[in-house]
Amino acid sequence: MIKSSTDKKKKKYKITNWREYNKALKTRGSLTFWFSEDFDKGWLANIDGKRQRGRPLTYSNTCITLILTLRHVFKLALRQLVGFVESLLMLIGKALPVPEFSRLSRRATAPLSCLHLSSLKEGSHIVIDSSGLKVFGEREWLETKHGKQYQRKIWRKLHIGINDNGEIIAKEMTDHLTDDRALVESLLQQAGIQYIDELLADGGYDSHKIYQYSEAHQIKPIIPPPNHAVISSEMNPTLRDQIVSYIKEKGYWSWYHKNQYGRRNRVENTFYRLKTIFGRKLLSRKWNNQQAETHLICCLLNKMTQAGMPQSVKAA
Repeated sequence: MIKSSTDKKKKKYKITNWREYNKALKTRGSLTFWFSEDFDKGWLANIDGKRQRGRPLTYSNTCITLILTLRHVFKLALRQLVGFVESLLMLIGKALPVPEFSRLSRRATAPLSCLHLSSLKEGSHIVIDSSGLKVFGEREWLETKHGKQYQRKIWRKLHIGINDNGEIIAKEMTDHLTDDRALVESLLQQAGIQYIDELLADGGYDSHKIYQYSEAHQIKPIIPPPNHAVISSEMNPTLRDQIVSYIKEKGYWSWYHKNQYGRRNRVENTFYRLKTIFGRKLLSRKWNNQQAETHLICCLLNKMTQAGMPQSVKAA
């Protein structure tokens, strides 16, 4: 992207709501924050009398989702998770069966049907970005077992869109070879494209196709062009051409402050929080389970965000 040679001093901020934020952090570790008072009523699957092929389900999707939530919040392996839930139910006096670890693994896609990301309800902006999450797949396991060195590690890319409150309102998971720009339309549609006024992203999303798609849906793209960007038409300049001309004339930082591009930093902070809380590696081996796992941790992070976040102001 085009930037001036003038060094900018990093601004310092201070948090003004430490008491409320500390309370929110303590709340995240409370079991009552994750358990409702009547959780036992939806623990077992309902049998509606309809005849279906196969063995009927014993545990509801809500039950599986709740247990998997505890797995990610408290970072437990599946076997330890089963023991944790069994002892917890015994301590609170609930005579409920607990799914085996293998059943939890087979039904790990349940969060996709139980939890939903919120979407925009009024005009606002969206910030999108992607980041890698490590996986240890079957190929790596076999090659390590036989003493071979694999040439390239495998990971998944998590693409998200956040609103002005830092909540994740759109999510996609792909392999590490997928271009970030290919997921823009899907993320915007998930978030509620009719309510999006501005799209903020880093220079990796700069393309004529994204500008055209945004303009077609009356969305203002705020994406910095690269240093080598050129104007495509002098006679009939596009929106991207106007941005390139503005930055070359007045400088990158003038464009930065004019469009409040600093809002994009929130998505970087969201990824930092997600990886700090839930780890940088996916626990699941299968693709469908990995889809469910990324969906679940995004929903859990949203719930933590809603519980309370730090509010900061510029330090004097």
